[in-house]
Amino acid sequence: MLNYQVNLGQNFINCLIIGNNKIMIEKIKNFMLKPIKVSYKDRSDYTPIENFILNPIILALLVFLVTYQAFSLNDDVKPSASDTALSNAMIYFEKGDFDNAVLQLESVVDNFSGSKAAHQAKFYLGRTAFINGNNDKALVYLSESVPKMRYDNLKKEGYIMLAELENDTKMFDKAMKFTDSDNEIKYISILKAKKLAQNGDSIQSIKLLESLDADNPAYNQLFEEVYGFVLSIN
Repeated sequence: MLNYQVNLGQNFINCLIIGNNKIMIEKIKNFMLKPIKVSYKDRSDYTPIENFILNPIILALLVFLVTYQAFSLNDDVKPSASDTALSNAMIYFEKGDFDNAVLQLESVVDNFSGSKAAHQAKFYLGRTAFINGNNDKALVYLSESVPKMRYDNLKKEGYIMLAELENDTKMFDKAMKFTDSDNEIKYISILKAKKLAQNGDSIQSIKLLESLDADNPAYNQLFEEVYGFVLSIN
């Protein structure tokens, strides 16, 4: 009887542990997939590109890259003043404090003109302007900075934004050159298909969509949304 009670108690504890683990996993998944909330736009109004840009993992990666750059691109162990200023600005980005981040980035551009840090600051300013709907400003900053980015993920993201800003599907092809997985290529292909349809080339858009694996869960929802959009205007 005692052994039965002990086993019953242990099973109950195991169930609690498993249940708590499932809850924790769901919380982690929600954190990883839910984009950061900005003050000037509802999450429901985010475009697929904005969902990608505002992903907390992407933002954390940006902070890591800037910090890594500060310690690796210089001959001295101590980072330069420009790299330190850029790293400080990125901390505000990770917190979602875009107003202070922009002020810090503009200071980097003004005080360290021509430096690698200034080029990256222009990229992040263009990125923020793009999210905020200030397309003219975004186009200026991104056009100047994207070709000078040394990290593939930044170049990829930059060319995706330029494709929207310049209404040029060739920019999606440039973005694909800096991907590291088939899923990323297919995701960008869906964005390209949507842009083709918006530009009146529904036939090429449908061909591109039909060449993709529609059952891949990584981008199935976006695929269905874009495919439905193309059919609605065809």
